[in-house]
Amino acid sequence: MRLNRRHFLTTSAAGFGALAMPGILRAQQGEAVRIGLITTLSGPGQLYGNYIKDGCEIAVERLNATGGVNGAKIELVVRDDKNSPEGAVTAFRELTGNGIKLFAQGTFTANLLGTLPLLEEADVTMVMVGASALALTHEAFNPRAFRLGFSSPMCFGGYGTLMAQKHPEIEKWATLRSDVTALADITNAFTKGLKAETEKAGRKVEVLDPVLVPYGGADFRNQISNIIGSGAPGLFNVLQGADAISYYKQARTFGLDEKFKVLCDSANEFAIAKAMGANTPASLWSWTGWYPAANKGNPVSDEVHKAYIKLRGDEYPNWYIGVSHDSILTIANAVAKAGSLDAAKLIPTIETETPQGALGKIQFRKEDHGFAGDLTYIRFGRDDKNANGWSVFETAQLPGAEFLEKATPGSKLN
Repeated sequence: MRLNRRHFLTTSAAGFGALAMPGILRAQQGEAVRIGLITTLSGPGQLYGNYIKDGCEIAVERLNATGGVNGAKIELVVRDDKNSPEGAVTAFRELTGNGIKLFAQGTFTANLLGTLPLLEEADVTMVMVGASALALTHEAFNPRAFRLGFSSPMCFGGYGTLMAQKHPEIEKWATLRSDVTALADITNAFTKGLKAETEKAGRKVEVLDPVLVPYGGADFRNQISNIIGSGAPGLFNVLQGADAISYYKQARTFGLDEKFKVLCDSANEFAIAKAMGANTPASLWSWTGWYPAANKGNPVSDEVHKAYIKLRGDEYPNWYIGVSHDSILTIANAVAKAGSLDAAKLIPTIETETPQGALGKIQFRKEDHGFAGDLTYIRFGRDDKNANGWSVFETAQLPGAEFLEKATPGSKLN
C-alpha cells in the first residue's frame, strides 16, 4: 500500500506531526517499536479476532509507509489467546518475557480480566480493543489500560433509546443471549435505554427475561421456539460471533421474519449478511462501532476502508477493523509524543492526546480511560436486486457522550 507522506500527515492524524520533531524518541537503526497483539484466533470468537488482526495490520502498514515512529518501524507480534483467560495469560507472559512493553488486546472480557492484574508487574501499557464490559473501567479498572471500545450503557443504552423512538408501537420485547457477563451488560443496557425513553414519552414497555443459550452451543432450536412463543413483536438478539450466525441460520427455518415486527441484533452487523447472503433476514437493526459510509469526510476512515477492500476485497468491513486500527494508532501516537516506551510517560500522553482515527477523534476520559465516540446504528436486510443478496437500508447516529455512564474507577457501577 502506497501513501504520500505529506498527505498522510496532513489528513490522517494531526497528532502525528510530532513524529518528525527532534528531541523525542530516536530508535537505534534497525530497532523496531514492538506492539503485542493478543486476540482470539481460534474457537467461537475467532471471527472477531481475525477482524482485529486485520485492522491492526492495516494500521501498522499505514504508519510504516509514512516512516513509522520517528523512523523506527512498528512490528506487530500476534498471539492467539485460544479463547480463554489461561491462553491470554500465557500469551501475555511470553510477550512480556520477550521485552514487549506495548499491548493491544481484545475483545472478550474474561480474557482481559486475566491479563489486567499483570500489567503493573510487567510495567506495560495496553489498549483494550473493542471491549464493552463495564467491569473493565469500573471494578477492574487498571490505570495502565485504555478501553478503545464502547461501554454497554453507551452503545446499547443508545440502542434501546433509538428503538423506543423509532418503534413506539412495540410494547413487548423478547431477548436472547448466552450466559456471559458482557452479554448480560448489553441486555441490561438496552432494556434500561428502551424503558427510560418509553416512560419519558408517557408509555410503558415490557421486556421479558432473556432466553439463555450455552456459549459455543450448536443447537438453538428449543430457544428459538421459546422466543417465538413469547408473543413479543420485538426481539433483541445478543448472541455473538459463530453462535449468532448458527442461530440466524437455524431461525430461518422457523420463519423468524414473519414472527417479529422488529428484529435487532446487538453488534454482529455485516457478519450476518456475509454469512447468509440472500437468506439474510428481511430487516435487521445492528449497532456498529464503525461504518465508513456514515463517516464521509473523515480521511482516515476513507483510507482504512480502501486498505481493507484491497486486503480482503470486501466493501463492508466489520466495525472491529476501525477500532483495532485506531488502537494501534493510539499507541504509536503516544510513543511518538512521549518519546518513550515507559508507561509512566505514555499514560498521561494517551489521556491528553486526541489523534484523528477512523472513528474520529480518539479521546479517553481521564478518570477511567473510557472512550466516548459517536454511536452508529444500521438497518440492513435481504435485497433481491443486489448481487450480494442484501443491502443497507438506513443509518442512524447518536452522540455517545450523552449515554456514557458515570466514572467509578476501582468500584462497581451501581
